[in-house]
Amino acid sequence: MHLLKSYPDISKADLLDRLREDYDLDISERTLERDFGILKKDFNLDIIYDHTTKGYTTEETDQLTTFFKFAELSSLAELYEEGLKDYETFQKWVIPDDSERFKGLEHLKPILTGITSGLKLEFDKVNYYREAENHYIVTPIRIKEYLNRWYLIGVPDGIDEIRNFGIDRIKNLKITDELARKASLFEDQLKNYDDIVGVNFNDSENKKPEKIKMRVTNEQLNYFKSLPMHHSQVCVASDDNSGWGFVHFHLKPNYEFMTQLLRIGDKVEVLEPKWLRKKIKLQIDAMHSLYN
Repeated sequence: MHLLKSYPDISKADLLDRLREDYDLDISERTLERDFGILKKDFNLDIIYDHTTKGYTTEETDQLTTFFKFAELSSLAELYEEGLKDYETFQKWVIPDDSERFKGLEHLKPILTGITSGLKLEFDKVNYYREAENHYIVTPIRIKEYLNRWYLIGVPDGIDEIRNFGIDRIKNLKITDELARKASLFEDQLKNYDDIVGVNFNDSENKKPEKIKMRVTNEQLNYFKSLPMHHSQVCVASDDNSGWGFVHFHLKPNYEFMTQLLRIGDKVEVLEPKWLRKKIKLQIDAMHSLYN
């Protein structure tokens, strides 16, 4: 899938050659066709053959994004499994990020169990801003990852709107015997995540997605291409020698989107919409006053 995405319209012969040269996978055409069938049957991924170019390609879809995340986690699981069998080698060759302080990973399994079994979850959640704890009984709907943090998406008893719960702030989690509400009732609400970066879809100025236009340095443009910030992202190289290109989005700008832009610093400039440009400027002015 990585090769199909990286080399659109790649021929079957070239695909087999790259599998052999890049990944040391020597397979037959028959095996490749069988793999295509497995990707369609098990992962709902379409491998498209173009009779004009006589090559294969795949489309950018949410299903493809989900598949790559599944592949990433599966690869990491295999890596850690092999590392645990030989911990000395693991320590020698792998430099992991510091996950010691991140709490809540032990909650993933019971949360998934609650989702798959259709049972409500009960827990306490710490509120960092109010320095308080709140008790919840929740219908679990999904889990979502953002910036190496995991969130439970669920519907608390007493309301009909989905909420995000950072699993690092969950305490005393347990699966109840009470049947959860039908997840299908909240599918429309889940679509809100398609229009944002991150997990918060209620803090945007406008209720509908809008066009975002930014100017970025050519170097930063390459980073946007290699790691898109949102599925609506379109990168446009500049025709002049200014050293700048453009990135377009169609989304609802929220706090998380703005923080992603601010961390890039002077390598990005918001051009449109004007209200977002003004809001970014106010943030920069406030930061400047701290150091002035």
